Amino acid sequence: MSKKLVVNLTTTASDDRSTVAFTVANAALSKGFDVAVFLSADGVELSRQGGCEYTHVQPLKPLASLIESFSESGGTVWACTPCFKHRGLKEDEVIDGGIVTGAGPMLQWIADGAQVISY
Repeated sequence: MSKKLVVNLTTTASDDRSTVAFTVANAALSKGFDVAVFLSADGVELSRQGGCEYTHVQPLKPLASLIESFSESGGTVWACTPCFKHRGLKEDEVIDGGIVTGAGPMLQWIADGAQVISY
């Protein structure tokens, strides 16, 4: 059985689902899963440094803290290249550990048996 999880996230920091998604992603890391968050559509805004500094959905941890913990704990953050470019974002603004990429890495994880959760 695969111990990989892909969290597909399409929402910005203004939607509480982004906080829930990174809370679940961190919980999965703590349970020994390899976890990747694939940011697509409006979700790519979360890959930009400062893109969620002021977001705090109570009683959960602040979103910026969740993303930082996720990356520092070995989680992978992928930002969809076409979505990223469509919004005029710049690769030199990407959060530490963030990777701007196409769907290939995510699809490979799924082909290898990863479970997928979408927000």
